Amino acid sequence: MKTNTILPSILATTLAATLFATGCSQTPSQSKLPTQTSAQQQVAQVPLIPVEAFFNEQGISGLKTSSDGQWLAFFKEYQGAKNIYLMPAGAGVDKAFPITTSKEPVLNFRWSSEANEIFYLKDSGGNENTQIYKLTLDTTHTKPAANTTALTSNNEIRYDLLKQAKDKPDTLVLMSNQDNPQQMDIYHLNINSGDISNVFANTFGFSQIEVNKLGQPVLGTSSNPDNTSDLYAKIDGKWVSLIKTEFGESIDILSFDSNNNLAYLSADIEGRDKQQLLRLNLATGKLDTLHSDPLDESDVSEVIFNDDGAPLAVSYYGGRLRTYPLDDEFAKNWQKINDHFKQDVEITISDRNEKTGLWQLHVASDVDMGSDYRFDTNKGSVTVLLKQEASIEPELLSKRQSITYQARDGVSIQAYLTLPKGQSKNLPTVILPHGGPWARDYWTLSSGYFNPIAQLLANRGYAVLQPNFRASTGFGKRFLNLGNKNWGTGSMQDDLTDGANYLVEQGTADKQRLGIMGASYGGYAALAGATFTPDLYQAVISYVGPSSLITLLESFPPHFRPYLGQFYSAVGDPEIAADREDMLARSPIKFVDQIKAPLMLVQGANDPRVTQLESDNIARVMYKQALPVEYILAKDEGHGFRKRDNKLAYIVAMEQFFGEHLGGRVDKRVTPSLATHLNTLKVDVSQL
Repeated sequence: MKTNTILPSILATTLAATLFATGCSQTPSQSKLPTQTSAQQQVAQVPLIPVEAFFNEQGISGLKTSSDGQWLAFFKEYQGAKNIYLMPAGAGVDKAFPITTSKEPVLNFRWSSEANEIFYLKDSGGNENTQIYKLTLDTTHTKPAANTTALTSNNEIRYDLLKQAKDKPDTLVLMSNQDNPQQMDIYHLNINSGDISNVFANTFGFSQIEVNKLGQPVLGTSSNPDNTSDLYAKIDGKWVSLIKTEFGESIDILSFDSNNNLAYLSADIEGRDKQQLLRLNLATGKLDTLHSDPLDESDVSEVIFNDDGAPLAVSYYGGRLRTYPLDDEFAKNWQKINDHFKQDVEITISDRNEKTGLWQLHVASDVDMGSDYRFDTNKGSVTVLLKQEASIEPELLSKRQSITYQARDGVSIQAYLTLPKGQSKNLPTVILPHGGPWARDYWTLSSGYFNPIAQLLANRGYAVLQPNFRASTGFGKRFLNLGNKNWGTGSMQDDLTDGANYLVEQGTADKQRLGIMGASYGGYAALAGATFTPDLYQAVISYVGPSSLITLLESFPPHFRPYLGQFYSAVGDPEIAADREDMLARSPIKFVDQIKAPLMLVQGANDPRVTQLESDNIARVMYKQALPVEYILAKDEGHGFRKRDNKLAYIVAMEQFFGEHLGGRVDKRVTPSLATHLNTLKVDVSQL
């Protein structure tokens, strides 16, 4: 899967642990647009659900079990920011308590493999210069005490945690630009002394690195300026390129079996369109295909490996998740798990402990954020590990349907459609393109930031379409590369336009009440919709969206530079005159005079990817041309709002904006403190 996204948090995505675990869909088939009788359409609207309920302060995510299985740690908000909570395994949620109380959201954490320690990452004000901290737990008490140690503390430098060395558990393997601002090198960090040593100068520009049991780099993939990749291996002390891809192809390292000198890869090389599960013998160079999608629908989504690095199961994700066991024992256990859950859900394996035989499962759906379960391979039993009480009853939420429609050139586009309960005709409609663009939308409620927002909009009476437009990942390299040089005025934007028109033709959408909203690349697509198809939309929201493709690429931090080959192919290189002219022609900032719809801009002042300049510029020009523009700016956020008060304020502003211009329902029950905070975020554009 291509993972350099708009605004690539390159190392958070390509180098850290994968975000989605292997799972299955109980009912993976896709559906066409629903048809409803007139009687069904007359069903009374459900009550307005408060904004706060869609982003529940008590919501739990990222549950992880300690290595001894005795403790559970998870994310929950503490005073408006995401923090780490702890509880004994088997206890109720009421026994959980915070072990971090940071005002800055904690971004990620992992348990130590050896002791009751937790390593976690957070940045400052959304600047993405993540620092690494150690939590040491004293579990001799009923309520363990937690002592925090900052293992790094330079807010001008970015540190990413790759692994804890298997045979040197006192060593963390980091990636950082500590010694060279333009290069992410590999470091060893001693968790006891705090000493950091550079063990690999990343002159190859590796975007993925695999280390051995001692934490030494042994495999790497480079992202080359010409949008090719190389797979390197360290053989006899030298780095050797074993595979070089063609233009636009992908090769991802999934696992390394050091005992047998085998690398497991996901790749679309050598004539493959979809990424397949491959095995490479590093000694002989022999490459074997182990599995490909039986439906030829999607790339490899995830692979589960045993402790020795051999694959147990592979999953694919078209409109829904499908899993195929590769091991007989795994298949038996997987069947027991699936037999236990009768609902329409997706099951993911969050963790497998081969010593204890305990698996951690997360079970979720399109109307349920999900709960965590434990599967005991010794007993063949499934028990609740942590059951979340839904902040919104699932029956009040709308089903999220996977549909397909044809773009104007015949390409099939998979999308998710969410409709107000009991309604399907002549609806105000919001097109909601995802960020990236080298990313995609998924089915479950918890699988994307905008999925709860889609439910909120449906509750307010809107149809919401989330298309996996071309350049989205997961549907093969041809589909992904069809997006090259098609930003803004090409097929990527056409896919959104065609989706809107499809819903109009089906009678679902009211063509006089169409809106578009997105973040990051989706924010750019919203601006492109306002400028290049000005008669289509009646309301537009751009959330951290770039208004100029030129300033976007020119503003990336230095350590992004080695990884921009895909950007140069897909968007252009501003150093090349012809590309620069084309990028200018696709930049909404140059076509503000074509805007007809009211526009709302949402921006974080500390965004290192889409800088404040992108929103300031377009707001300034619109004001000078007397065009309707609203601007929300959070001075303590980066690429997207993470703090609760900022997030809720933006959602309230969105609801009011669409209600005014598209006619959906608006909940008037806004708390005074939230209304006051929203007012502090509003920018007087006349003063820009």
